Amino acid sequence: MNKNELTKDVADATNTTAAEASKMVDAVINAIKNGISQDGETKVSGFGIFKSVTRKERIGRNPQTGESLTIPEKEIVKFKPYF
Repeated sequence: MNKNELTKDVADATNTTAAEASKMVDAVINAIKNGISQDGETKVSGFGIFKSVTRKERIGRNPQTGESLTIPEKEIVKFKPYF
């Protein structure tokens, strides 16, 4: 499912226009982003947890040349669903 499909489902479920549903979806996404930025994680009860983690520096390979290269440390977001 992509964002457009999610927006359509929200519009159908809430009997609103696609434009209003798009604003709702954007608001939820922004709230999740803000929670991760401020607290390092966002928990959504009954759905899951979005958590910021640091992926350590590691050695990788260029698939075209086979040359070893260092992949730098970076922040990524992981999602763990609750079922």
